[in-house]
Amino acid sequence: MKLKFTIPNTYPEEQVSIEQKETNFPDLFEKMCVARATELARQCVTPPLKKRPKDPPFEVKPSLKLCAELLIRGCIKRYPTEKCAVCKEYVFPTDPTHVVNDPHHGRHVEWVYCGHLFHNGCISEYMKTPPFTGGKKCPACGKRIYHDKWKITPKTAEERWAHEQARQRELEEVVDFLG
Repeated sequence: MKLKFTIPNTYPEEQVSIEQKETNFPDLFEKMCVARATELARQCVTPPLKKRPKDPPFEVKPSLKLCAELLIRGCIKRYPTEKCAVCKEYVFPTDPTHVVNDPHHGRHVEWVYCGHLFHNGCISEYMKTPPFTGGKKCPACGKRIYHDKWKITPKTAEERWAHEQARQRELEEVVDFLG
C-alpha cells in the first residue's frame, strides 16, 4: 500500500490529508483503511459535537503519527495475517495478485463492524445456521455481527433455516422413496 500524506502549513491545527496511491488490497479495504485514518485525523483537530460534562477541554493534537500508526499497524501489517473467524484460514491469499474482488465469490473477504474478517462463503453459511437468538455473534469476540448483507432479524433467520431444513428433509424422503 502506497500512501501520500499531505501536511498543511498550519499543522497541527489542521488535519493531515491521506491519499491512496497504490495498493494490492481489495477496493473495500483500501477505502476502509484510508477512511479510518482520515476520521482519526479529523478527531484530532475538531472538537466533538456533543461534549460530555466530565470531559476535559478539547485540545488539538498532532495527527500524523496516529494516522501512520493506524495505517501501518492496524491495516498494512494486521490484515494480511488475519484469519477467518469461522474456518481459521488466512483471509487474504499469500500472493496479492490472487485477491478476490468479486463480492459474491466464497473467498471474497468481508469486514464486519467489530473489525474481524471473514471469507464471504464462511460468514454466509455461519449467518444461516442456528442459534439465532439475540442475533448472530462474532465467533472471535462475541459481539453481535452487523453488516449490510445480513440485516435480517433473528426470527426471520430462524424461519428461513427451518424452512430450508424442512425442504431438505422432504427431498431426502422423495429420493429415499424413489431409490
